[in-house]
Amino acid sequence: MNATAEQTADLPALQEALVAPDLPSLDLFLTRQMAGQRIQALIKGDGLKAVARRVLDLASPDQSIELAAGATLCRLAAVARSREDEIYELLPTLFTTRPPAIESLPPGDDKFYAAIAVGQSRAEWLTDYCICESLAIDTAEEARRELLSRALLELGSLSAFLRRLESASHAVHQISAIDSRLKRVRRVIGAVLDVAGGWHGDLGREPGPALGDCLAAFIKGTAESAEAEVVAKVVDAAFLTLSRVIERRFSCAFDAESYAVVERAQQAIRMGWHEFLSRSESVAGLRSHLLEAALVLARQNRTDSRIMEVIILAYGSRAQGVAAIQRHFSGAQDADPEVREWWIAGGAAVRGQRTAEHKVGNNEDQQIGSLLIEVESNKDSMEKLSRAVVPFLEISDPVLAATVKSAAAGYSEIAQTARRLARMRKLSKTDLKGERLEYNPLEHEMLGGHQAGVRRVRVVRDGIRKEFGGKIKTLVKPWVQADE
Repeated sequence: MNATAEQTADLPALQEALVAPDLPSLDLFLTRQMAGQRIQALIKGDGLKAVARRVLDLASPDQSIELAAGATLCRLAAVARSREDEIYELLPTLFTTRPPAIESLPPGDDKFYAAIAVGQSRAEWLTDYCICESLAIDTAEEARRELLSRALLELGSLSAFLRRLESASHAVHQISAIDSRLKRVRRVIGAVLDVAGGWHGDLGREPGPALGDCLAAFIKGTAESAEAEVVAKVVDAAFLTLSRVIERRFSCAFDAESYAVVERAQQAIRMGWHEFLSRSESVAGLRSHLLEAALVLARQNRTDSRIMEVIILAYGSRAQGVAAIQRHFSGAQDADPEVREWWIAGGAAVRGQRTAEHKVGNNEDQQIGSLLIEVESNKDSMEKLSRAVVPFLEISDPVLAATVKSAAAGYSEIAQTARRLARMRKLSKTDLKGERLEYNPLEHEMLGGHQAGVRRVRVVRDGIRKEFGGKIKTLVKPWVQADE
């Protein structure tokens, strides 16, 4: 101990701390110092690091007490005011192996501080340990949130975090009593809500489906026979988490897959669904997101059968869902009448009778565009004919080979002429064939006629665009088919 510590710290108390024979004795001494409001005098100057190093010394010969030592250090850091970094910089070297279960510590603050200590480790077991222990903890909620928060930070995205929880959900199913199991699930999902609500990092790929799968994995086999109030709280927490996701990334509101958690909840609750809706504290916010998403889609001339199904599910019946849509759309007179009618009828509007116009028109540009489409669609076939078929025929049937070769050459001349004409008229293909897009009847021609409720389509034939005074206009709509 150097002179600075002697001059600034409570020397007798510091000396007593440094001669403690074991960690429990030192921990008890520090607890008494804190209770007597004498801890600040003890850790003045170099006293803080001196005590911290004594904790590490007592832990070094016994790996089984490293977790308890970490809790002691983090409890010390909590009272060190602005000097907690002096403690945290020592923690990465504390754990020489994966610690025992946090539940092995005595009740109280130790579990929370142990969770903080573990989070400072840079070991390869950190993420797995945090996930597993967050599910194994019974009632130490602060420790659970700390572990989940660290796991989320390590995984880097909300989707990856939820998928990891899903894969570990089997741990709670080892609890034999259904009510006890579901209460554990309620605590876990509630902690997930708290952690997700404070997360400002990446949401990852498809956070909605990840949340739905996570909920389904945790409540499977329990919802029907458990207390309705407990089930409601579990599902409410999941719904609130979805609302946080939508608030962070509003584009999720327009993707029907984002609402997978609603479908998964209904599948699990089944006959108790209407009772849940009457109890739910979060479904009102979810309904608001759904109605607003429907209104925005309608103003974009879009319909979506999946989102309509979720709205009906969220209201418990088609009649209630339709009534809510009608109220929400009451001032939306700017939407396309046919699209608006589909939404306020609950997706039950009569299918549009418009038939696909597969003619490309009579004017010159449309005719040239049609020719360009046909030429380009046959390009690969004609190249294969010249490359593979002609050499074979030159051996087996030279006369036919000459005919085929001449036909291929003729196609090449026609193709060049078509491309030249298209360039002269400033025509170009959309180059969308095979792409999967959002359906817009103003931009796409649906094979078999317009179908209300279809959101995703696949392009089966390219369209033609023309440049008009620097602006690009679709002259011939691409042909599309429903991709759902």
